[in-house]
Amino acid sequence: MRVSISLVIVSLSLACTDKSTITHPIRKDLVQAVYASGKIFPLNHVRIAAKTTGYVQQILVKSGDVVKAGAPLVLLSNPNSDVNIDIARSNLALSELNNRPDRNQLNAAQQEIKSSYSRYQLDSLNFQRYKNLWEKQITSRVNFDAAKTQAEISYQSYEKAIDNYNTLKSRSSTELALARKQLQLQSNNKSDFLVRAPMAGRVYDVPVKEGQLLTVGTQAVDFGDSTLFEAELDVDESDIGNVRPGQQVILNAEAYDHHPILSTVSEIEPSVVQGSKTTRVKCTVPKSSLTMLSGMTVEANIIIQEKKNVLVIPAEFLNADNTVTLRSGKKRQPVKTGIRDVQYVEIESGIDEKVEIVRQ
Repeated sequence: MRVSISLVIVSLSLACTDKSTITHPIRKDLVQAVYASGKIFPLNHVRIAAKTTGYVQQILVKSGDVVKAGAPLVLLSNPNSDVNIDIARSNLALSELNNRPDRNQLNAAQQEIKSSYSRYQLDSLNFQRYKNLWEKQITSRVNFDAAKTQAEISYQSYEKAIDNYNTLKSRSSTELALARKQLQLQSNNKSDFLVRAPMAGRVYDVPVKEGQLLTVGTQAVDFGDSTLFEAELDVDESDIGNVRPGQQVILNAEAYDHHPILSTVSEIEPSVVQGSKTTRVKCTVPKSSLTMLSGMTVEANIIIQEKKNVLVIPAEFLNADNTVTLRSGKKRQPVKTGIRDVQYVEIESGIDEKVEIVRQ
């Protein structure tokens, strides 16, 4: 009795094995897709960073707030900022005072021009008088040369006075311009202590606390569009050649396991991340009744190609050399393949539905 049961069990086992290793092509709809994983973020997602170093004085928003462009988000403080503005303002006031025409230095330089010109006119007339006398041989050569030299010296003094005034005025004007720019710079730096919204949108996270020291580049606010979202997917570089903008994408989020999200490829970044050897692909996420959360994990299938009623075989029945093994005579038959998915491979030519094949 035991022997009979054993024989039946063995027979059933062999029958099952034969059945699982023998098949024939069938016709079905086939979809070829590229697998990817990634996360969902709001459109125009940006991590707003501090432009300057300072302590968080006040957090003006909370996660979930919808704000307008330019709205204040986080206020930083730095005592040195106010001091620098006061110093710049004082320097500007001094420069403006020094640049006034009636200021002592400029006024003295103008007076020096006038007096040196008067001396030059007097010495020039005196030289002309001695020149006339010398031509009539009424005066000596020594007196003529002395008068000529004095006129030349007076003219050089006059030119020097003009150069001195122009230099002083140019320096004062330059100092005034620099003082104005310095005040503007310090005022701009002061405005950097207020972190503002770059556009209208929603605050998704404020990962800082009041009293915390922020340095330049430290994230202060996680920000993005209030209603529109996109998926950022990492596609293996071996598959990216098949991906094109406009292709349909099926997104599956863990939070909505039974509600696939239909999307489309909107952008393919033109670079490969060397560490993971993947390329970032962005997909638009249409509005729906599902609640989207920033940073939500998703898995995706990017539809590369879709065919209706094609001849297919299970992928494991295709040999590595692109042949199938016929059941009759165990002969290897070359086949031409088309698209494939995880389970099936399209057979374009080489065999038909009547042929039985075995798995090697």
